[in-house]
Amino acid sequence: MEEKKFEKGINRRRFIKGAALSAGALAVLGTAGTQKAHSAPLPEKWDMESDVVVIGYGGAGACAALEAARAGCSVLLLEKMGMPGGSTTLSGGIVYAAGTKLQKSVGINDTPEAMYKYLMACGQGRAVPELVKLVSDMSSENIDWLTSMGAVFTKELLAMSGMENEPEYVEVTPPQKRGHRVRGTGSALFKVLADAVKAEKNIKVLTRTSGTKLITQPTKAAANLEVVGLEATGRGKTILIKANKAVILTTGGIMPGEEAEGWLKDYSPDIAKCVAAGSPSSTGDGYKMGISCGGALKALNTGGTLPCLLFPGAKMAGIVYANIWGLPNIYVKTDGTRFCDEGANYTLVSELMFQKNATTAYCVFDASTVKKTFAMVEKGIEIQRTIALGINPENLDDQVKRGYLYKGNTIAELAKAIGADVASLTKTLENYNLNAEKGKDPEFGRTKALEPLKTAPYYAFKINPGLVAHDGGLNINTKAQVLDAHDRVIPRLYAAGRDAVGIFGGRYPASGAAIADLLVFGRIAGKNAAIEKTWS
Repeated sequence: MEEKKFEKGINRRRFIKGAALSAGALAVLGTAGTQKAHSAPLPEKWDMESDVVVIGYGGAGACAALEAARAGCSVLLLEKMGMPGGSTTLSGGIVYAAGTKLQKSVGINDTPEAMYKYLMACGQGRAVPELVKLVSDMSSENIDWLTSMGAVFTKELLAMSGMENEPEYVEVTPPQKRGHRVRGTGSALFKVLADAVKAEKNIKVLTRTSGTKLITQPTKAAANLEVVGLEATGRGKTILIKANKAVILTTGGIMPGEEAEGWLKDYSPDIAKCVAAGSPSSTGDGYKMGISCGGALKALNTGGTLPCLLFPGAKMAGIVYANIWGLPNIYVKTDGTRFCDEGANYTLVSELMFQKNATTAYCVFDASTVKKTFAMVEKGIEIQRTIALGINPENLDDQVKRGYLYKGNTIAELAKAIGADVASLTKTLENYNLNAEKGKDPEFGRTKALEPLKTAPYYAFKINPGLVAHDGGLNINTKAQVLDAHDRVIPRLYAAGRDAVGIFGGRYPASGAAIADLLVFGRIAGKNAAIEKTWS
């Protein structure tokens, strides 16, 4: 059969081919156990060496490097971009956790057991119980760990960040506020980790350096080849790096984009329809390296999706925050009609964007919404994260001139600006306002921020489902070791963050879940890599 091709990006065969090892390539699934027949000689000379090599300097990579270094190992931390941070620094800085001191200080009686039940329900039968339990049990400890390094969590920013109060989940466990938000959002959270990395003498950081191929050798003690180093490229040079103990993959998973388009269409076709709302540097590097030596992938075609704004010419979309904070607005399809409860959790709204053929829609708000944004700033929210990332309520007219924000002194003017039917959008707003004044939304049952939009001028911007975190990743065990298709360990290879499946399954559970996950498995990977025996 002729291989399917795409106009842009890469197809599945090319994705896998790009991961070929200098110590022997291995097919993605179903061939585990045949690796030794494909082994090749190790390099005669290594350019660099370190006890532990961490590939990817985002949140997970920082955690892994810190724990390995604090255990006495030399650590080489690679980052292919000029600056570290990845999606962590672009995030809202929320950490999902239960049973914390902050919760108790405001009278919230929450437990890791309750968090576990909720996360498993969101997993829809696809999440791994042992991994979910581990993250739940360690979640409070991780808040303390971050606090000890300077992170500031406040009572005012503690929030219910998931779908806990949706009827199907209330039946599982009582809803609780588990979203612990760092003051200063994701950039402040990553700075805490980066400052700690900088203070560790055992950690050496190489930016603009990409891991490209893992180097392996046979071992009598395991069915799979063991990982003993890697080939990297940096500043135009190929570098052979010896990993005396282990390699940890923390490259950030994969984001929609031209480089990943073919792979996503094969493995995650729904995710392929999204715009990237995480780091555009996440192009599946960790997946490529992991599957090339037998790593199995889990929980594909799922992810943390939410309505986003993609600016003209930009590679990364901005998250729509208005409904997360409870600011009044509505979402309409291109025909001018509403299609969802805009106040519902973003995961549910994103699902409806696919189901209702609204993968291109518009967020509509008015001058009263703009006024409310300034009260959010007093609570520690940056002005450009109030309505949507990149929308500055202080200077909306300038953004209208730039062409990604639309304005109308009347609803009819706004409808013409966005290309919607005037009569349809006018009727939609009239019905919505009438119902909002009565305090009921018979169409979609909205209760959160159900407020009229009657104050001119009116504004709108285009939205699409955006991906902040691909749920899928390399299958791992509770030690963060990468597993093959038969659940056998690939020696000396670890994965964390979005390179690993972690706690995820069918549905992204809450803001802060990905960071809770990367903290746990990043730290565990670093600790376990540090106790590996040096290979010879």
